[in-house]
Amino acid sequence: MSNSSTLMDLYGHLRSLLLPEGEGAPEANPDGEPDPVTSTWAPSLSGTISDVTPTPSPTWNTTPELVLGCGEQINYGRTEKVVIGAILALITLLTIAGNCLVVISVCFVKKLRQPSNYLIVSLALADLSVAVAVMPFVSVTDLIGGKWIFGHFFCNVFIAMDVMCCTASIMTLCVISIDR
Repeated sequence: MSNSSTLMDLYGHLRSLLLPEGEGAPEANPDGEPDPVTSTWAPSLSGTISDVTPTPSPTWNTTPELVLGCGEQINYGRTEKVVIGAILALITLLTIAGNCLVVISVCFVKKLRQPSNYLIVSLALADLSVAVAVMPFVSVTDLIGGKWIFGHFFCNVFIAMDVMCCTASIMTLCVISIDR
């Protein structure tokens, strides 16, 4: 494949992305190939770009249908809230109970008190801290539609705890994999 045919394919793809459907073909030069400098799509593109207005940033008072992006608010129905809340609470409680059982078993069973199991206890404690300090607040925030209700100061504390606890869990997994 020659360079000119590759450039023409690229030109065709770009043209199809930039031009609205139904636009005429660009003017051709005497060789039959489109001339990117004098073609008719350039003025059309500049007019299209100038007509675009920036989207205003959403506020908390905006209706959920108009809010788009990462901080999307979701309004669940009563039944959905009960089901999702029960599932999230069950996951949180099982995480707490399972990690507590790991810590208790290593502490009370003499055969399990080995240095390699101390890393397992460290992982269980890191996951327990995630289950206690992070998961309940994320669950509540998700259930009420994505709005943080716990105050600005605790928002900063929560972010710090989330990053610290999750990083501790990940780093402990890395140490366990190196140990094994």
